[in-house]
Amino acid sequence: MSSTTSVNPTETMLRRYNIVPGHWEPFLEVWRKIVAVRRRHGFTVVLALADKETDTFTWVLTYPGDIDAAAEKYYADPDRVALEYVADHVQDWQVSAVESIALDF
Repeated sequence: MSSTTSVNPTETMLRRYNIVPGHWEPFLEVWRKIVAVRRRHGFTVVLALADKETDTFTWVLTYPGDIDAAAEKYYADPDRVALEYVADHVQDWQVSAVESIALDF
């Protein structure tokens, strides 16, 4: 019996931001532009959640391959560089590589 290994496994990233209070509208405006650039680089946004009560924004994205290598190209893209002002709307952030858990029920 042989096993197969995926040549380009999908990698998943969880990103959580603490939004500056009162900055939701401008943050979401620039974030939507960021998503467009991410998509051009092959990323898929799986989920985005806004907890406005705690000013927390969480999103999950995937990439079919080496997500770190793809991120280097993405962050070097002049269209993404032009959106660096997103940091004006974010107090701090956490980024983690995560794994999906199969639901067996």
